[in-house]
Amino acid sequence: MTVVTIAPRIFSVDEKREHVLAYVAARHGTKGVYLSEHGITGTEMRGWRLAMADGDLGVGLVPRHTGSMARKDVAEIRRLQDEVDKLRAERDQARGDADQMRRAADALGKAIDAMQSVRGVDSGEDAPS
Repeated sequence: MTVVTIAPRIFSVDEKREHVLAYVAARHGTKGVYLSEHGITGTEMRGWRLAMADGDLGVGLVPRHTGSMARKDVAEIRRLQDEVDKLRAERDQARGDADQMRRAADALGKAIDAMQSVRGVDSGEDAPS
Protein backbone atom coordinates (compact mmCIF):
# COMPACT_ATOMS: atom_id res chain seq x y z
CA MET A 1 0.00 0.00 0.00
CA THR A 2 1.39 3.38 -1.02
CA VAL A 3 0.65 6.42 1.07
CA VAL A 4 0.73 9.74 -0.70
CA THR A 5 1.11 12.84 1.39
CA ILE A 6 0.09 16.12 -0.15
CA ALA A 7 1.74 19.18 1.31
CA PRO A 8 -0.70 21.87 2.38
CA ARG A 9 -0.99 24.79 0.01
CA ILE A 10 0.58 28.00 1.26
CA PHE A 11 -1.47 31.14 0.63
CA SER A 12 -0.05 34.65 0.65
CA VAL A 13 -1.73 37.33 2.74
CA ASP A 14 -3.22 38.90 -0.40
CA GLU A 15 -4.57 35.53 -1.56
CA LYS A 16 -6.12 34.92 1.86
CA ARG A 17 -7.71 38.38 1.81
CA GLU A 18 -9.20 37.82 -1.65
CA HIS A 19 -10.51 34.38 -0.65
CA VAL A 20 -12.12 35.79 2.50
CA LEU A 21 -13.79 38.60 0.55
CA ALA A 22 -15.04 36.19 -2.14
CA TYR A 23 -16.22 33.66 0.47
CA VAL A 24 -18.14 36.22 2.53
CA ALA A 25 -19.70 37.68 -0.63
CA ALA A 26 -20.77 34.21 -1.86
CA ARG A 27 -24.47 33.39 -1.67
CA HIS A 28 -25.75 31.07 1.02
CA GLY A 29 -25.46 27.47 -0.15
CA THR A 30 -22.42 28.10 -2.37
CA LYS A 31 -19.81 28.65 0.32
CA GLY A 32 -18.92 24.95 0.73
CA VAL A 33 -18.50 24.61 -3.02
CA TYR A 34 -16.24 27.66 -3.04
CA LEU A 35 -14.04 26.15 -0.32
CA SER A 36 -13.70 22.78 -2.04
CA GLU A 37 -12.98 24.39 -5.45
CA HIS A 38 -10.08 26.32 -3.91
CA GLY A 39 -8.78 23.61 -1.58
CA ILE A 40 -9.52 25.54 1.60
CA THR A 41 -10.90 23.96 4.74
CA GLY A 42 -13.73 25.50 6.70
CA THR A 43 -11.42 25.84 9.70
CA GLU A 44 -8.83 27.75 7.65
CA MET A 45 -11.48 30.07 6.26
CA ARG A 46 -12.96 30.73 9.69
CA GLY A 47 -9.53 31.62 11.07
CA TRP A 48 -8.73 33.89 8.09
CA ARG A 49 -12.13 35.58 8.31
CA LEU A 50 -11.76 36.28 12.02
CA ALA A 51 -8.17 37.45 11.60
CA MET A 52 -9.19 39.80 8.79
CA ALA A 53 -12.10 41.18 10.80
CA ASP A 54 -9.69 41.86 13.68
CA GLY A 55 -7.05 43.37 11.39
CA ASP A 56 -4.58 40.58 12.14
CA LEU A 57 -4.51 38.76 8.78
CA GLY A 58 -1.46 40.62 7.49
CA VAL A 59 0.64 40.05 10.59
CA GLY A 60 -0.23 36.39 11.05
CA LEU A 61 -1.52 36.71 14.59
CA VAL A 62 -3.98 34.30 16.09
CA PRO A 63 -7.43 35.89 15.85
CA ARG A 64 -8.80 37.46 19.00
CA HIS A 65 -12.34 36.60 17.88
CA THR A 66 -13.65 40.09 18.50
CA GLY A 67 -14.69 41.10 15.00
CA SER A 68 -17.18 39.89 12.46
CA MET A 69 -17.56 40.39 8.75
CA ALA A 70 -20.67 40.58 6.61
CA ARG A 71 -21.37 41.30 2.94
CA LYS A 72 -21.68 45.03 3.60
CA ASP A 73 -18.19 44.92 5.10
CA VAL A 74 -16.87 43.24 1.96
CA ALA A 75 -18.45 45.95 -0.18
CA GLU A 76 -16.84 48.66 1.97
CA ILE A 77 -13.44 46.94 1.86
CA ARG A 78 -13.59 46.67 -1.93
CA ARG A 79 -14.70 50.33 -2.24
CA LEU A 80 -11.84 51.46 -0.04
CA GLN A 81 -9.35 49.30 -1.97
CA ASP A 82 -10.53 50.88 -5.23
CA GLU A 83 -10.06 54.33 -3.68
CA VAL A 84 -6.56 53.40 -2.50
CA ASP A 85 -5.70 52.15 -6.00
CA LYS A 86 -7.01 55.39 -7.53
CA LEU A 87 -5.01 57.52 -5.08
CA ARG A 88 -1.87 55.51 -5.76
CA ALA A 89 -2.32 56.08 -9.49
CA GLU A 90 -2.77 59.82 -8.90
CA ARG A 91 0.35 59.85 -6.71
CA ASP A 92 2.37 58.07 -9.38
CA GLN A 93 1.12 60.52 -12.01
CA ALA A 94 2.05 63.49 -9.79
CA ARG A 95 5.52 62.05 -9.24
CA GLY A 96 5.94 61.64 -12.99
CA ASP A 97 4.79 65.21 -13.61
CA ALA A 98 7.17 66.55 -10.95
CA ASP A 99 10.07 64.62 -12.46
CA GLN A 100 9.22 65.97 -15.91
CA MET A 101 9.09 69.54 -14.53
CA ARG A 102 12.47 69.05 -12.81
CA ARG A 103 14.03 67.89 -16.07
CA ALA A 104 12.48 70.85 -17.94
CA ALA A 105 13.76 73.33 -15.33
CA ASP A 106 17.23 71.77 -15.53
CA ALA A 107 17.20 72.00 -19.33
CA LEU A 108 16.07 75.64 -19.20
CA GLY A 109 18.81 76.48 -16.71
CA LYS A 110 21.42 74.90 -18.96
CA ALA A 111 20.03 76.75 -21.98
CA ILE A 112 20.18 80.09 -20.14
CA ASP A 113 23.77 79.40 -19.07
CA ALA A 114 24.71 78.48 -22.65
CA MET A 115 23.11 81.66 -24.04
CA GLN A 116 24.87 83.83 -21.50
CA SER A 117 28.25 82.22 -22.19
CA VAL A 118 27.78 82.85 -25.93
CA ARG A 119 27.10 86.52 -25.17
CA GLY A 120 30.17 86.61 -22.94
CA VAL A 121 28.29 87.00 -19.68
CA ASP A 122 28.93 84.63 -16.76
CA SER A 123 25.90 83.20 -15.08
CA GLY A 124 26.80 85.11 -11.91
CA GLU A 125 26.99 88.54 -13.58
CA ASP A 126 24.31 90.86 -14.92
CA ALA A 127 23.99 91.23 -18.67
CA PRO A 128 25.59 94.38 -20.17
CA SER A 129 23.28 97.28 -20.97
